Amino acid sequence: MLLTSKYSLPDCPEHTLVRPRLLALLDDSHSDQLLLVTAPAGYGKTTLVTSWASAQENPMAWYTLDASDNEPSQFCRYLVESVHRATGKGVPQTCRLLAAPQSPDPTTVISHLLGELRSLPSELRIVLDDYHHIDNQAVHSVTRFLLRHAPPGVGVLLTSRSQPPLGLATLRVQGRLLELGSDQLALNTEEIARLLKQRLPFNLDGDRAAQLHHLSEGWPPAVQLFALSVRDRQEVDRYLTELEQGHSHILDYLAEEVLERLEPELRELLARTSILTRVNAQLAERLSGRNDGQQLLEEAARRGLFLQAQDSSRQWFRFHPVFARFLQRQLTNREQLLHLHALACDSWQEMEQPVEALRHALAGSDRERLCQLLDSQGEILLRGGQSRLLRDCLEWLGNEALQQSARFTLLSAKMARENFEYDQCEKMLATAESWLQRQDPQQWRQFEGAFATMRAQVAIARGQTLQAKEYAEEALGLLQPNQLGERISALLVTGETSFCLGALEPAATHMLEVEALAIAEGDIPSAAWAICQQSEIAFAQGLLQKSASLQKKVSNLVQKHHLSTLPIAEFVCRLLGQLQWEKGDLESAEHSARRGMQINRKVGEHWLLPEYTLLLKLAQARGEKEESLEWLARIDRLLSDGRYHRDWVANADAARIRTWRALDNQQAIASWLEQAAPVADRPSNHFEQCHGRNHVRALIELHRWSDANRLLSRLQQVAEECHLVTDRLRNRVLESHLLWLREQHGEAVEAISESLLLTAGRGFRASFLQIGKPLIVILKAALERGLDEASTDKAQVLIKLAQQQPELDGGIRIELDDTIIREILASDAVPDFLRHSPLTPREWQVLNAIHSGLSNERIARHFKVAPSTIKTHIRSLYQKLDVKDRQEAITLAEQMLRSVQDRP
Repeated sequence: MLLTSKYSLPDCPEHTLVRPRLLALLDDSHSDQLLLVTAPAGYGKTTLVTSWASAQENPMAWYTLDASDNEPSQFCRYLVESVHRATGKGVPQTCRLLAAPQSPDPTTVISHLLGELRSLPSELRIVLDDYHHIDNQAVHSVTRFLLRHAPPGVGVLLTSRSQPPLGLATLRVQGRLLELGSDQLALNTEEIARLLKQRLPFNLDGDRAAQLHHLSEGWPPAVQLFALSVRDRQEVDRYLTELEQGHSHILDYLAEEVLERLEPELRELLARTSILTRVNAQLAERLSGRNDGQQLLEEAARRGLFLQAQDSSRQWFRFHPVFARFLQRQLTNREQLLHLHALACDSWQEMEQPVEALRHALAGSDRERLCQLLDSQGEILLRGGQSRLLRDCLEWLGNEALQQSARFTLLSAKMARENFEYDQCEKMLATAESWLQRQDPQQWRQFEGAFATMRAQVAIARGQTLQAKEYAEEALGLLQPNQLGERISALLVTGETSFCLGALEPAATHMLEVEALAIAEGDIPSAAWAICQQSEIAFAQGLLQKSASLQKKVSNLVQKHHLSTLPIAEFVCRLLGQLQWEKGDLESAEHSARRGMQINRKVGEHWLLPEYTLLLKLAQARGEKEESLEWLARIDRLLSDGRYHRDWVANADAARIRTWRALDNQQAIASWLEQAAPVADRPSNHFEQCHGRNHVRALIELHRWSDANRLLSRLQQVAEECHLVTDRLRNRVLESHLLWLREQHGEAVEAISESLLLTAGRGFRASFLQIGKPLIVILKAALERGLDEASTDKAQVLIKLAQQQPELDGGIRIELDDTIIREILASDAVPDFLRHSPLTPREWQVLNAIHSGLSNERIARHFKVAPSTIKTHIRSLYQKLDVKDRQEAITLAEQMLRSVQDRP
């Protein structure tokens, strides 16, 4: 009796995710190829092949194998029956041969089968599903014979958890082998997002989907369990935490599908080596006490046990993180576990891998090894971006150990500073200084200059520029010749204080000095930081091309020295994204923001404020209301929970105020203005200037135009004194808008004309577009009055960009003046009767206000007239437009405004 289910094509599971990229690969294969689909349990091998096979027009013979098929005669019977049924009973002679009293030789059976298939009128695919159950060499020989002698038009597709021993090298060389492995079968971020959109009752944001992809590495069961387990947004973080720690349902699945099938010696080796982030034969043998480490690692990888080779020579292997966490649960003997960590720590030190060694010293609670590694490698590891690991180590050591070691105190203080924990940083320094001066004055004298350097860095981060300068000068006088790292840091602070005080040229000179010294010392992160500062200085000077060149230089340096996962790489992405946004390259700016988020996500969401801000600005530029609100909510949450440098806060506030303005949320703007820090007396750098403009924008929206004008004049005076060209430009554009609102049109045109001259050959765009649709009116008025050729070209480009920039609510917004009204009247969208009975300028303005959704009361307040006056204008307006009510007026206004909007 043959089981029908073994030779029948399975049904596709309900809610199967369609995977076009993989189906296309299978579709592009040809029939004389072996299609080999290999991956560990859960990767959807059978589901993929089933969905592909069910869509094929040619016959498809399906054979699902299990352990009982290791008997050659049974293998042949099922194989022949599958082919016979798939081809419409097309191999009767082979069936009769199998029915003979004496079982024929398997090779004879396959020869007869292939002979009958030569006359098949169509192509045939034979699917051998779950081939990893086969471990009988006799059955492997039958399969090899089938592959070697299959006639044209007959192909084989084989799914397996392990690499089958079928001698595939020849097929591979001949180009007759198509292989899909776990890398291809793993769900990518786009597929995860599609699956969750189908299965979840709410929309999951892209960041959480990316985090799920990172933790699961695209392993489908983890993603499917997420879709089944998470019913609302509040459960998302809980599941992700459980996945990182080892979700119980996943552990049960792996125990049943994987662990129970392993031999004891292989199970033991995998468990012992699972504590390693990567493993080779030397480590495997050291931790397992065996001498066949390479052989067992190769065997585990071949059998598809979530162990992947990391190099072409197959010397290094890596566990899938979900499987590693599962294996670690098998190490229940704590003494054995601590011993394994000690062995691993010593082994990694011998291999000169301090990061790995320190991880195991901490995991094994080994104070002696941990202190020795921190003392010798701590500074190097900190520069290498290992803040989280170092923080964990120092917290485990405790406060008493920190205060007794100046080196450990400095390490901890640097990480506190980087995480904006300035009070904590100063407290650590003060506590350690007090103890060292009393108990170990010799150690204090050795590190006094380093403490002054650290205090200078804290002061500059707090915005205490003059105090930072004093500390840096003190540090440079105290530091010993061998303390080059601290000297570089002190010089960096000196350069940053010059930048903050508006001395751009001296600041650039300092940063060039730091760059050269850091390169000579081999301190590449500090050199990269100095170049980034030079790029910021050039941007402040309005030298966008120079800024871009410096960014390219630092990007090459980061890439050359493999620093792409360190915080400095995020700084590079951030600067690049800001420059791309300014130039109007929104797609590239988004890519830079996402890349920065990817780098910084590992150190916590707290660090993602600059990227969230840029993504909010991009969503605004695209008119994406829901996206804007999502990023706004995240920014609000971060700002309410933490402290940040004024630069980050000012940029975030600028984006928030623009969003509130677009949504007409004056209450939020008024609340911000009431709580915001005051503007500096002398805003001599780009972030104080930005903060000042935020105040100006808020004052404009609240109709406090005189206050806005006074503050803007102060900002512009300081920007001119400090040669802050970019801020001069942005201030002048904002001033043009303010003047236009105050109906000082001549002065507004003069301001925008000067702004256009400032941008000659510089590539500024976004700085103009921030004032929104009023830019169109002001620029058209400037064109009417006359501009030079370069300014004319720039104005026309900016008008087009402003016209194409959508509003967050999807509507049309455009300020009306005589120029725009003449354009509207000249268009075909205007009814003829309106040309004969034209609207007055005030009626046009009222129509525009009605179209913007303002109530009569709001319109009256805007124009500073009585509500009865507005009602009179509206009655006259309706009569001239020949409309009955407000909705008809809005519809007609939309039609006419679109005629000059040129919106795609």
